[in-house]
Amino acid sequence: IDNATITAVISGNEIDLFAKGRWIVISDEIETLPWIEAMKYVEPGDAVVAMATVTKGNQTGDVLLGVKQGDLILVRPILLKHCAKHHKHASSYLSFRGTLIETKENYMILERGGHRVIALANGKWIEAGGEEEVTWADVRGEFKPGDDIRLFYHDIAVFNEEFENLTGIKALIWSYSGAILDLTSGTTLSRK
Repeated sequence: IDNATITAVISGNEIDLFAKGRWIVISDEIETLPWIEAMKYVEPGDAVVAMATVTKGNQTGDVLLGVKQGDLILVRPILLKHCAKHHKHASSYLSFRGTLIETKENYMILERGGHRVIALANGKWIEAGGEEEVTWADVRGEFKPGDDIRLFYHDIAVFNEEFENLTGIKALIWSYSGAILDLTSGTTLSRK
């Protein structure tokens, strides 16, 4: 692993995969980082990788598109775009209901029908019964694994089977002006 490439051993062959560029890092937090910073999350050892062989003119090279190592996921934005089967944006609200698996720094992982969904939860919120602005970090402890969650949001991308096999993620939800409701505990957040 260096500031431009990852060397992977695939089927007994060493392959240098070009890795420079922007990456979406999904760990305890979701961040967009340049490779020079994203590479610090990856360690030598077993991993699942997505790659492509690119030919430009008379030159051919191998490009790293994604890495899953334990709970860490790194993907290039182009992989998200390429693997999105559907993207839906609505000016009015869309609704999703699922079971909470885990809360993270700026997102939560939900499950529905055996598929995992990431729902971004960053930004400012108003908690029902209060008047003060809160952040996800202030209230995420009120959401417990196993809780029944309902979201009202504007954007969802649903990914193809290859992306789900690589990352374990079927869909990504973002762009709230609606609400997050914990139907189990009664905790309700509305967008500030």
